[in-house]
Amino acid sequence: MSKKEMLDTFTKQLEFIDVRSRDEVHRLGLWHQTFHCWLLQQEMGKNYILFQKRYAYKKDYPGFLDITAAGHLEAGEKPLDGIRELHEELGIELEVEELISVGIIPCLLSTETIIDNEFGHVYLVDYSKRTEPFQLQSDEVESIIRVEFEKFRSLRQGYSEVIVGSDLTTGIAGQEVRLTWADFLPHSESYYESVEREFEQFFNAKQKLTHEK
Repeated sequence: MSKKEMLDTFTKQLEFIDVRSRDEVHRLGLWHQTFHCWLLQQEMGKNYILFQKRYAYKKDYPGFLDITAAGHLEAGEKPLDGIRELHEELGIELEVEELISVGIIPCLLSTETIIDNEFGHVYLVDYSKRTEPFQLQSDEVESIIRVEFEKFRSLRQGYSEVIVGSDLTTGIAGQEVRLTWADFLPHSESYYESVEREFEQFFNAKQKLTHEK
């Protein structure tokens, strides 16, 4: 019998309430903490976001493109404890110092079966010069899809209906995949707007640093 996952629960003001099971947290829509890590790349003057494609038979949100690596913080854990998700889901090793914290961004999702109210502790990682292959957790992540930042933003804002990304895990470098907004996990508009602002600041700072060298 698998161990029941227990989570800290909070008020909307991030005040601790008590510890509940993950199933109960999602059933009741209780606020809880999660770890979100976005891998970003800047190459040849272009900016990219790396998305994970969730395993097709996952219980929650199967097959959607989502945050590069993410997971729940269990009861008593600190935000950076979530760094384990990078190893577990993607098979890569990163040092805590490589994670750039952009703070807490609330993330609200609901389906017919769960109400998911998260305080997402969001981190960015400059993954521009990393060359090691991903070793994906097969029952969690199907593939890694790279999408140009401006194309993603145009799609989200409705200026484009279809964009082209690259599948980094097919064995064929840069194999093209056609994407519509329906392929992306439907995080709230406020969440996407918040992370996009952070992406833009990251890419602008990196570009400025490159020009100064």
